[in-house]
Amino acid sequence: MTPGRQGHRPHPATAAPLALAGRLARWLRHHLLAVFAVLGIVAFTLGLIGAYRKFHADPHTFSWPNVVFFAATLFIADGTIFQDLGHYPLSLEIARFLAPIATAVGVADAVSTVFAQRFERFRARRARYHVVVCGSGPTVTALIDRLSRSRRVVLVAEDAEREYPDAELPPGLLRVVGDPVEPLVLAQAGVARADVVYGCLPDTSSNLAIALAARRLAASRADQPLRCLAQVGDLALIPHLRARRIGLSDDTGFRLDFFAVEVLGAHAMLARHPPSWLAADPTAGPPAPPGLAPAPLMVLGLSGLGRALVLELARRWSSYTGPSGPLLPVAVSDPAATAQLAALRAREPALAHIHLTGHDTPHGELTSAMLTTPRQDGPDGPDGVGAPPEFVYVCPDDEEQALLCGLDAAQLVNDRFGVGHSTVVVCTDRQLSLQDVFGQPESARLTPTTPRPLLEDLQGGVRFFAVKDEALPIDLGDTDLMERFAQATHARFVAAELARGAALHSRRSMVPWDELPDDLRDSNRDQVAGFGEILRAQNLMLLPAGAADTDFAFTEAEIEHLAPLEHQRWLRERTAEGYRLGPVRQDSGSDRRHPAMVGWDALTDVDRDRDREVIRTMPMILAEAGLRIVRLDEPT
Repeated sequence: MTPGRQGHRPHPATAAPLALAGRLARWLRHHLLAVFAVLGIVAFTLGLIGAYRKFHADPHTFSWPNVVFFAATLFIADGTIFQDLGHYPLSLEIARFLAPIATAVGVADAVSTVFAQRFERFRARRARYHVVVCGSGPTVTALIDRLSRSRRVVLVAEDAEREYPDAELPPGLLRVVGDPVEPLVLAQAGVARADVVYGCLPDTSSNLAIALAARRLAASRADQPLRCLAQVGDLALIPHLRARRIGLSDDTGFRLDFFAVEVLGAHAMLARHPPSWLAADPTAGPPAPPGLAPAPLMVLGLSGLGRALVLELARRWSSYTGPSGPLLPVAVSDPAATAQLAALRAREPALAHIHLTGHDTPHGELTSAMLTTPRQDGPDGPDGVGAPPEFVYVCPDDEEQALLCGLDAAQLVNDRFGVGHSTVVVCTDRQLSLQDVFGQPESARLTPTTPRPLLEDLQGGVRFFAVKDEALPIDLGDTDLMERFAQATHARFVAAELARGAALHSRRSMVPWDELPDDLRDSNRDQVAGFGEILRAQNLMLLPAGAADTDFAFTEAEIEHLAPLEHQRWLRERTAEGYRLGPVRQDSGSDRRHPAMVGWDALTDVDRDRDREVIRTMPMILAEAGLRIVRLDEPT
């Protein structure tokens, strides 16, 4: 979460004692029955010994039934045996105090068992600044396993207690049993005071229903917006849903975005196993040279992760080389590779920047034909007809098939090009044990006492990537589309001001985003939240970008019509922040002044150009998210 939107969270000085008390309470809750059993056995044994010694001293009253009966009455604090007072054996003295304690522990265990779910719901309903996760399954489990280590997490699912039974309940997790689509169930999870809500049900419509209910429950929030992330089953739906969301003015107390684990997994995989050109961090240096000859890449299996990986490679390569750069060779294997790639090309303009070849294979395996494809640039492989792939990403849905394809691919590239030329990355759902079973290249640097891997990893040629463990939890700053737009807007503003002759750090707004004051960050967020108002004012709509689309640009007449609307929005936003008209800009204190707090007609040419620049760059900012603007009054 970005600075300035933190809310009133518990101070770290008080958080540690509260966490310690919570862990102690959970330990007692989970071990009450064991404590009761131990105390009961010890107290009853000592009671038998003490009662035997007391009654054995008086043969007229001694009998074994008396010994057992009076030892048992110690648990209900019956004082009949002690009515004559006096001195008693030490074992009996200990037992008469220990037995009532054991009884109290047993009662506490029974009460906690009866009221545990009700108390858990009470704690969830009263929680603040927590994370609500709706649904069940591997994605939910991965989220909870990571988030519950440092955050309070409330799981809302009809099978929440079966998914996380009492014996396996993580320290930071609370459960609410019920259908998360129902507003009353979400209210029991404290959604109105939560930080983030994840909708992770299997179908997209249910996750949208969760978002709608969460927005209604958070309608009265004033401190910070509730962030809601809805999981989408089909990757192609994400740009459509984002276009429909951005087309509306953003709610002040609610942020909504959409995610697919496959897209997040593709980002995480390229961060963990990047091609050499991507690992070089081209943003820190000059553009790629014109004669660049990239090593080929291969993707086995066009599952959701495989498709997302191909698209992400295309987008990053396009950003790296520019529109006139060389093509990146990417070979794809899948039972329906040709048909799926044709559908992707029609929908994704970025694929025009890679040399994409499809191979229809029975199981998405690597074939010799894929390795004999000549490179377009640079030297060929050892036999003159191909070059070794730098990475082979194995992405079938079935993990057994992925492991088989990965091991076969490693053997094939090693036989053809030799060991060490290619790396095969096998994607799995969760961490499980494959990485430990096969080991990793860094295993050689471990101490001699470290257990050796069970199986050999072909000298580091095979690596494993656990998609959900690596992709989750979601980086909210990266997935919040409005936040990304706000950062892009500020970056373009700084670039435009530098072109006008301004210097960095010359005023509060002329700094990078990380150094920008909170009120100016909010101003950028407010600006991108007004995109929907601008689109409606000119009869425009957002749609996902397609391969045949041309770059949209506002006409000069449209810019002159929309720039005054942007200035009016800026006036409303600055007025709400307490600014008034003044000859000299004053950003601190209670008397805030700004010379641009005037109508459009009285605005200077420089300030008018700033508003025009906002309108002019809006299509480029939207295009970064795969969205395009269309005119509703013109045929497409």
